[in-house]
Amino acid sequence: MKKDKDLQQKEAAQKAKDLIVSQRAAMEAQLMERFGAKFTEWKNQYSPRQLNVVVVEEKLAVLRPIGASEVATFSMMVANPEMGLDKATDYLLNELWLDGDTELINDEDYFISAMLQLQNVVELKKSNFYRL
Repeated sequence: MKKDKDLQQKEAAQKAKDLIVSQRAAMEAQLMERFGAKFTEWKNQYSPRQLNVVVVEEKLAVLRPIGASEVATFSMMVANPEMGLDKATDYLLNELWLDGDTELINDEDYFISAMLQLQNVVELKKSNFYRL
């Protein structure tokens, strides 16, 4: 019984990995089709770090990898009551922007979704440090 459960968990994990690989390949194909050689240049320029792609409905933006200074500035802007998440996101989009649909910046409905995605990217870049 335990072996069956372990096998099911391993199969589910493998399916999830396969889905991620498939989705990543589809996104890379879409970006190659849309941006051509520029996409390859960006990948090579920032390698081994990965590009960030923000997708909201049919709109997308390709962003260069986020650096420590951008994470720090974004975090300080979010913490500042006079700035907030919207201004911090606008800063980050403009700072990291390589190419894409400007509606993600200029149209509030798209911007809100992009804002939440970028907030998640920044949170993933942060790490916890524990001194034990």
